[in-house]
Amino acid sequence: GLPLHEAVRRRDFTMNSMAFDPLTGEWFDPFGGREDLVKGLLRVTDPATFAEDPLRALRAAQFISRFELTPDPKTLQIIREMVAAGLTRELPGERLREEIAKMLLKGRRPSLGLGFMKEAGILDQFPELRALVGCQQDPEWHPEGDVWVHTLMVVDAAAEMRSGDPIHDLTLMLAALCHDLGKPLTTAFADGRWRSYDHEEAGKVPTRTFLDRLRGWPEGVSEAVVALVVHHLA
Repeated sequence: GLPLHEAVRRRDFTMNSMAFDPLTGEWFDPFGGREDLVKGLLRVTDPATFAEDPLRALRAAQFISRFELTPDPKTLQIIREMVAAGLTRELPGERLREEIAKMLLKGRRPSLGLGFMKEAGILDQFPELRALVGCQQDPEWHPEGDVWVHTLMVVDAAAEMRSGDPIHDLTLMLAALCHDLGKPLTTAFADGRWRSYDHEEAGKVPTRTFLDRLRGWPEGVSEAVVALVVHHLA
């Protein structure tokens, strides 16, 4: 029942704040959503109403992954302030799960959304993932950097292996995301190099904790993901 301008103003991002009349061919785009899409930019439509739904912070991450977008500085600042105020911590696990799943199942480059989560402070809500940042690896085997950088590369590689079957793909992507969660618990510098003995078995508990926080996975997915984490070196 809202006037059209008011209705689109209350949407989350400018790319979702457009309307099209198929009878006349007219676009209604008062906030410049089409131009932002051409630029590959994710921009908040109305800062005054954006924080009404804190889930929008996670929506930003999955849109960034799916459409390879860059958040504009104001958008990043708004979401950082939302996260710092604790608004996203009030969200139920089921709602968080939906956005994480979209990022993993639909993202062209899930690493972009995960990187945004880190930059915006959202990653602090997921301590199992946050622990990967700065966790050292032996440069002979992992010249790319720490476990976080390695994980971002793995999820993007896994995204190229998705089959189109949602259960298979969800299991694959979650396992890719979680496969090294045991490294922060086991990594130590010994005999002149970084080592992570038995990190695959140590990943069992943090993987379960992470998945349990995001309640409501399809039946059997969590068990399969944990099994893949434990056996990912096989």
